[in-house]
Amino acid sequence: MEPSVVIHRIGQIMEAVIGNPLVYLPLIGAWFITEMYFIIHCDEVHGHTSVVSTGIALIFTAFMISPCAIKNIAWSLFELRTLVVVALLFYGLFLVFYGFVKLFPGFLAEFFGAPGHALVPSMMGILYIEHNIAFDRLTFAIIVTPVLVLGVIKTIKRLSYRLFSRKEKE
Repeated sequence: MEPSVVIHRIGQIMEAVIGNPLVYLPLIGAWFITEMYFIIHCDEVHGHTSVVSTGIALIFTAFMISPCAIKNIAWSLFELRTLVVVALLFYGLFLVFYGFVKLFPGFLAEFFGAPGHALVPSMMGILYIEHNIAFDRLTFAIIVTPVLVLGVIKTIKRLSYRLFSRKEKE
């Protein structure tokens, strides 16, 4: 992939975020603050309540973008915009149900409760539906990169905390 294509897509995403701060900044801010909380408090983990919260965020995102998805088109399950809204809605419902009844084992609750599970699909859906930014691997890679960076930092911090707390106990 050519760097000019990546730079152009980053520019499109930044333009969308700057042009609609009331849409994107709460999503990005909630993700960032939650990740920072779990980086600072590395002894705590995401649990079933985080899974429910992630699901609720996805459901609200689906409802928020649904009018834009059906604007100027016939509602059809074969339209990608409709599929995006339905996928966000059902993924959110799935997470709320499984988190609420605690059907996930702890390690899956930790995985699905991570705030990136709300940010990435929400950003992908909003960027595609409201700004016609391609729903492809490049957009996904651009959005998921900061999520992965903070996830790696959180993992390293947690591992070092566990390693040093064991040594102190001995």
